[in-house]
Amino acid sequence: MNTTKGSPHGTYRKTAVMVGILFIIGTVTGVLAGVFAAPIQAGATYPLNVSASETSWIIATLLTLLMGLSLAMIPVLLYPIFRKHNEVLAFGAILFRGVLEQVLETLLAISMFLLLAVSEIYGKTGAADPSNFHTLGSMLIAAGNWIQNINGIVFVVGTLMVFALFYQTRLIPRWLSGWGLIGAVLYFIAKIVSIFSPLHLEPNIGEGIGLLLVPTAIQEMVFAVWMIVKGFNPSAIASGVAKTATNKLLSAA
Repeated sequence: MNTTKGSPHGTYRKTAVMVGILFIIGTVTGVLAGVFAAPIQAGATYPLNVSASETSWIIATLLTLLMGLSLAMIPVLLYPIFRKHNEVLAFGAILFRGVLEQVLETLLAISMFLLLAVSEIYGKTGAADPSNFHTLGSMLIAAGNWIQNINGIVFVVGTLMVFALFYQTRLIPRWLSGWGLIGAVLYFIAKIVSIFSPLHLEPNIGEGIGLLLVPTAIQEMVFAVWMIVKGFNPSAIASGVAKTATNKLLSAA
């Protein structure tokens, strides 16, 4: 018999597993989006060559949207747990890691679709002088870089809120939440350096300043596996349930 069915522990266990799965989906779809887009972006005639690999480009764009949607659901799932400890930070996590991140991922997808449109128009018109199309494509590429850099800042703010809550509540080991906080700071440094660099390019993970993105990338996967295998700390859950019950009694008195 399942004694956890309907109990806070059973509910929290399901939430933990879902959070872990969503993290993995977000990471895998993000990586796959890069796999499909990278060969096209490496082409000598990029972005006018996008329409020649239309299917791959559309798949990359849709994967980008799926990445944003899956990651945006994580703070929503965590909100009922977090709000018992700090409602302001819990709402802030939804705002930054949920709403704002998804808006920016959608804008990035729109810029990718527009690049495809520019390439298609160029191919259909057969313009002898592609300079205007290159200029328009370059502006869309620059817009995409800026969107990703801004999204990086939004991501950092939301991540700091999420792992500050985890650190306070001890729902996961403090070494794991502390790793998330340190990784977020390094991520922020990488994005700021990229923003002030001459070309304002999105940093590539594992290259140059992009090395500072690696701790967060690894931590997110460790966190995802921990959620699926271990879940939340039972004693922290019990403490949160007791705190909620006490607050209800005090408010009813």
